[in-house]
Amino acid sequence: MKIKLNPTQGGQIREPIPIGNGEIRVLPLAFESLGVRGMATFVETDDVKMVIDPGSALGPRFHLSPHEREYVALARSRRAILEAARKAELLTISHYHFDHYVPSFEDWVWIWSSPEIAASLYRGKVILAKDTSANINASQRKRGYIFQKLNAKIAKEIKTADGKSFTFGQTTLKFSRPVAHGSPGTELGYLLMLTVKTTGCTLVHASDVQGPIDGETLQMILAERPDVVIIGGPPTYLAGYKIDEASLESAKNNLAKLVREVPLSVIDHHLLRSIDYREFLEPAFKEAEKKGHRLLAASELLGQEPELLEARRKELHEKEPIAKEWYSRLKTGDLKEELIKSD
Repeated sequence: MKIKLNPTQGGQIREPIPIGNGEIRVLPLAFESLGVRGMATFVETDDVKMVIDPGSALGPRFHLSPHEREYVALARSRRAILEAARKAELLTISHYHFDHYVPSFEDWVWIWSSPEIAASLYRGKVILAKDTSANINASQRKRGYIFQKLNAKIAKEIKTADGKSFTFGQTTLKFSRPVAHGSPGTELGYLLMLTVKTTGCTLVHASDVQGPIDGETLQMILAERPDVVIIGGPPTYLAGYKIDEASLESAKNNLAKLVREVPLSVIDHHLLRSIDYREFLEPAFKEAEKKGHRLLAASELLGQEPELLEARRKELHEKEPIAKEWYSRLKTGDLKEELIKSD
């Protein structure tokens, strides 16, 4: 079967979108609303260009393998990230989950990674990344150690970013102290939020804070007085399993507070693994409307309807069945070129 995407989602690399007064320009590269797991974002100012969290992945769902359409989106996201990285001086990594950076091993089933792809991404770049020795859980410590060991000679430089600020002309990059990956005390560990500040515009990128659930994390975001926040919502599809109702209620309330204060909120990631995500956001939409603020998914920033492929996996397999032989070819990497050309 030859997959063709909606013409409005043709995988073309667009120009970055000005926000606030235009001193910061952003381009979403990989998000759930674009069909994959991730929060990869290209950001540029007059002083510096960067890719924040330059990774994307697919994940298990419904006891079904990802559909071919998801693999087309994954291949497209990898190409977009690599192309954006070629224009950038900096890469930043908030934490070491595989949908936020590209590991240096071969995996065509979930991550679309290989040593060659990783080397192409990291070669010659300054990388500002989560510390691997403190405020980190065991799995991420191991991944971070391997990442730094394999890329130390490929990258121009790898710097620990926790709680630090870096200045490029009139642009300041301010990394938060490590904050919870969701609820305080979670076993998923910690991550770094990033504030990009110019003389007249401020952006906060807060990946897996899941709402935020934590009220203290919300206050840290609002203290930056951002013009735009790009933030990951909570995993409502895991309600009653890996996330409790109290945490979801906290995330819902905090999102309503966030959009009340921030002119543009881009809410995506875990939350958009659910078809009914807009129902969860109803209080936030009402608050944003009262203030004349905007609340969008990342794809909507590009003028595209959300393409919730993971949430629609059952439906896709029912409507467009995929042969077992196709998955056998996928695992060996035989379908790389075919999938890249599909969009």
